[in-house]
Amino acid sequence: MKRHLLVFDDGDGADVDLKAFVDTLDDGGQIYTLEDHVCFVNSGLPASEISDRFLKYAGSRLFFVTEITSSPWAGRMPGSFWDYFKKPALSNAAE
Repeated sequence: MKRHLLVFDDGDGADVDLKAFVDTLDDGGQIYTLEDHVCFVNSGLPASEISDRFLKYAGSRLFFVTEITSSPWAGRMPGSFWDYFKKPALSNAAE
């Protein structure tokens, strides 16, 4: 699994069905959402494929997806964020 950052704007104001979006990801795909427009997505899919799958739910929204590689990070966030973020990304069985 890889960790990605997904950021999107308000678009037309309608809610994004993030549950349905996550259901389109590979087995084990997960999401952690901050403030409704910033999400961390765990998936074995490349960023381009996550983008293609999110496009169906984005409506008129602008958005981007990027893989978060191993790099230093710090900040002040709720405990549930750190619980999610500190979990090591699981390797694919084929690796």
